[in-house]
Amino acid sequence: MDLGENIKKSFVYPLCDYNKFAMIGVLSVFSVLYSVCSSFAGDNPGVIVISVLISSIFFVYLMGFSVSVIECGINLEEKIPDFKVGRDISNFFKYLALSIVYGIVPGIIIFITILGSGILKIFTDISPYIQYGNTDIPPDLLSSFMFAFLIILLVTVVVTVIQSIFTNLGVARMAANNSFSDGLDFFEVFNDIGKIGWFKTVGWFIVICVLNMVFFMISMGIMMIPYVGVIIAAFFMLTFTRLFNSYSVGLLYSDAYKINKNQENIKDNVLEDTSKAEKTDVLGEYEKIIEGKKEDTIDSMYGEKDE
Repeated sequence: MDLGENIKKSFVYPLCDYNKFAMIGVLSVFSVLYSVCSSFAGDNPGVIVISVLISSIFFVYLMGFSVSVIECGINLEEKIPDFKVGRDISNFFKYLALSIVYGIVPGIIIFITILGSGILKIFTDISPYIQYGNTDIPPDLLSSFMFAFLIILLVTVVVTVIQSIFTNLGVARMAANNSFSDGLDFFEVFNDIGKIGWFKTVGWFIVICVLNMVFFMISMGIMMIPYVGVIIAAFFMLTFTRLFNSYSVGLLYSDAYKINKNQENIKDNVLEDTSKAEKTDVLGEYEKIIEGKKEDTIDSMYGEKDE
């Protein structure tokens, strides 16, 4: 499936079932209940604590539900999955675990880059100038700080992009095979990206990021509406964005999934043919042995008579 078709189908998908879209919209509103309550309840501590807890519960559920949407995309099913609390809560914790595992190496790389760039020492040298309001920072010191900052920024962006791609496709692989360990198989995920195509995968990621920025700006515009802006943005834009992104991930992975299934079918057919050939060989050998025993028996019988 080419990138254009992926995006087109993902745009249409959220509205394939208005009833379920509305239900997810309500859940999305509850997932941002903290923001809604902040608009009405002000700084009431009790309301804030309760709203944060409720928001967290619905956020957890919707993140798990996204995995089921990814699975629909992989199977090219143009339907929004049913709501199953146990399945979706379980999927959330698997999603969370995969995200943490795939984030370990990028985190280490970024940490090493920060230490290796020397930006901490440079910042320590600059701090006295900032502290006392002195803007006459030596040019060499300032340029060193900017260079180190740009190196860290570049490494962070590259590593984050790679981590995001591997996390999304790792979750997709987990959903496709219904196996958490398959989602953690870094080398198989790497092979899956190769089957999809690296240029296609990176291009997809860039397009998705651009579209999400557009969705975000539209949401921010809607949120400017007094009192009900947050509710409207959550109900429509947050729901649409969640379904769009998840389904698009599934469609992207569907290419690799199809290739994997074809390879498995070929392997099964080869094993089946090999098994049949081995059985035929064994039966042939068995028949030869039986035939040989018959001949030996006949020879021995005639031999006894001759004697």
